[in-house]
Amino acid sequence: MAKAVNVERLQNIIGYVFKSSSLLTEALESRGHARVVSGKIDGNQRLALLGDAVLGLVQLDQWYQTQQSRGNADLLLKARVTNRSLQECAERLGITSEILVAPCQEYLQGQQIGRLTSASTVEALLGAVWLDSNKDFEQVQKVVHKLGIGEIVENGS
Repeated sequence: MAKAVNVERLQNIIGYVFKSSSLLTEALESRGHARVVSGKIDGNQRLALLGDAVLGLVQLDQWYQTQQSRGNADLLLKARVTNRSLQECAERLGITSEILVAPCQEYLQGQQIGRLTSASTVEALLGAVWLDSNKDFEQVQKVVHKLGIGEIVENGS
């Protein structure tokens, strides 16, 4: 039997209430789960690609306000928004326990979820917020802040 998504718990974690719970569910669906359970090939990968771009925009918006050099922007993005940092975010906040994995991997639930799966899920959540909020940049900024992803401070640290 497929695991049910704890919508309320996830919404509390990210600080956003979804109008479409199906977008939230899609964001939590790993590729393995998608192939086996819903017959989709990509799982949350399309949302993750969108979320990655939105996260980059949030980061660049923060950077622009600091008046730092252009070269600093690339360094900050590469240092702050990595698969490792997104995985750590997912683990720290308990998002990994809500990732929908293939039924044969359910014993992993909440532990030993791979770095790419965890990172993609965080990105997919951001992509889902972007779409669900009707592309409200401020809503995505709030979620990024709530997740504590790659905060850029004035001195670049």
